[in-house]
Amino acid sequence: MKKVTFKKGNLQSDGLDFGRQRKFMREALLEVCSPREVILPMVQHRGTPCDPVVSVGDSVAIGDLVGVPADMKGVPVHASVSGEVTKIDSIRLPNRVSCKAVWIKNDLNRRFSTKIHPRTNVDQLSLAELSKLLWTSGICGMGGEGISTYSKCVKAEKAGVETLLVNATQSEPFLACDLHHLRVNAPRVLQGAMALGGICRVKKVVFCIEDLWVDEIDALNKAITDLRHRYLDKKIEVRLFKTRFPQGCQQLIIKALYGVELPIGKDPEEEVKAVLFNASTCQAFCDMIEKNQPLISRVVTISGDTITGHNVLVPIGTSVSELLERVPGAHTAQRIAWGGAMTGVAIKDLNVPIIKTTAAITIIRKFEPMRMNCIHCGACVGACPVGLSPYLLNRLIEIGQEEAAVSESVEQCIACGACAYVCPAGIELSTNIAKAAHRARKRGIV
Repeated sequence: MKKVTFKKGNLQSDGLDFGRQRKFMREALLEVCSPREVILPMVQHRGTPCDPVVSVGDSVAIGDLVGVPADMKGVPVHASVSGEVTKIDSIRLPNRVSCKAVWIKNDLNRRFSTKIHPRTNVDQLSLAELSKLLWTSGICGMGGEGISTYSKCVKAEKAGVETLLVNATQSEPFLACDLHHLRVNAPRVLQGAMALGGICRVKKVVFCIEDLWVDEIDALNKAITDLRHRYLDKKIEVRLFKTRFPQGCQQLIIKALYGVELPIGKDPEEEVKAVLFNASTCQAFCDMIEKNQPLISRVVTISGDTITGHNVLVPIGTSVSELLERVPGAHTAQRIAWGGAMTGVAIKDLNVPIIKTTAAITIIRKFEPMRMNCIHCGACVGACPVGLSPYLLNRLIEIGQEEAAVSESVEQCIACGACAYVCPAGIELSTNIAKAAHRARKRGIV
């Protein structure tokens, strides 16, 4: 099978190949975290904030609704543990989002909402019923984008999309949560993807995965073979991608498959008639279809530069501190990232919660390199997958010339971290440039 990737020339010859570094335990059974308390932010997505619909002192069960958005651009929030609401207050997340949050003390009884139960008529659900389930599920893009999955499906259907892409490339080093679902739950990922494809009214579903993951590819192909008879109205494909970072970025997947550069502000639904969903998102929708279970937990990869990574099933709202209690020495690490090693946000306060888009917690124990002034080696230019000159952009930002940075296309930055990774001077290029890119897009000057 022909392997695809974004074109050579934007990345140096090694393509930031992390294949040999990505060791993790292939657990047949996930470790399950049971926190003493959860903190449920009312904004875990991109869109309208939720308003709490519970009060301090209320008793809630797993799956009960605790937050409702004002419109369809938001995503409902559900209780991830059973217990008592102890606090409703403001919170500031590492991604700089400030919102209300609901604190729930876990009673450890694992009481489920009466609405969660196995569904017997899965094959008889109409597209309208599937669409309603998706809206009430509380699912958003779990690969990190956080867009309401319901809103994305509505937009895709209106745009007349023809192809649904399932993103399982997960090229960032050490991450493996999506891959776990494919290895253990491939039929469920497939069923969730096909249900989303039905709502979007696509003709074809394409699974995108890197060639490194042989066991996961085999599991996916077997699931397709076993279940193809149920989906004769749609074409199903598996496309293999070369293992290189940051292959999992939406823009680069589209570039690899279609040879199209997505303009800023444009989506694949408009440009190539395709819609992209994360593998974990597909798995979550299958849970909603089969059990009427909304998004109340997610698989999180705990990994680092000196440990073999593994995956944990974590209730949404679990604090990073509680999650890392099972990792010896984690609290004395040089750096802990809320997310992956390349794209995560470094945190000092470990009492921040896991949210719907948190795919990993990364523990960095090794000492950081010395910081020096830029030596103008050009390594960052060769590493940038979108063809920017990071050293120049960083200098313009440092001297307050952000208008000049805009003229150098700073808004194209995808915050992948490749430039900072290869910088021999240890300069935080990606952080500075990504912030400037965000400011430029927010001001609407691009």
